[in-house]
Amino acid sequence: METFFLACFVFGLLFTLASLALGAVGGGHIGGHSAHVGHAVGHHAHLQHVGSHDTDAVPWLNASSAVGGLTWFGAAGYLLTRFGEMALLGAIIGGLAAGALGWYVVARFLGLVLRGEVEMDPADYRLEGTVAQVTVPIPAGGTGEVIFEKAGSRRSEAARGLNAAAIPRGAEVVITAYAKGFATVQPWGEFIDEHDHQARLAEPSVPKREA
Repeated sequence: METFFLACFVFGLLFTLASLALGAVGGGHIGGHSAHVGHAVGHHAHLQHVGSHDTDAVPWLNASSAVGGLTWFGAAGYLLTRFGEMALLGAIIGGLAAGALGWYVVARFLGLVLRGEVEMDPADYRLEGTVAQVTVPIPAGGTGEVIFEKAGSRRSEAARGLNAAAIPRGAEVVITAYAKGFATVQPWGEFIDEHDHQARLAEPSVPKREA
């Protein structure tokens, strides 16, 4: 039985080391599959979190958690039979207890890691509609620069005025389009007036009642 416990421990240890090595490589064919698996696990954990707000989205049924439990089971069982001089039943029970603890520890660790992942929303990086400030004056038909905050970071982009308009430094503008590394911007006041005008035009006309 010592051989069985030792085999469980060695298999779990080698599997863990291989997983770490493949994760570090990241560029090979196998590493690419490993990355896809990690993404799938993270996406699955995200869906679990969205589907139920009462759970911690701990990945209990997970290969890493199972291997962690197997490794702890093999190590504890081997030590108990080799040095503890325990009976076979006692070694098995002790190994199962250690395996359950190892499973729990690994699953909780993975749950914390997956919970810290943030799913990127393309809307957070879309520039159209972003309010910015002109830091380099935009001449008529020319190019200047604007600065703005997006997704928690400050960014600057080359900018041109809408309809080749000139916009002074310090003006508050709205990015109306972004293409080929250039943002097309419009002064905030003009942007609001234009949209208010379009909203008034879109309002249905109410027919007048005849006297």
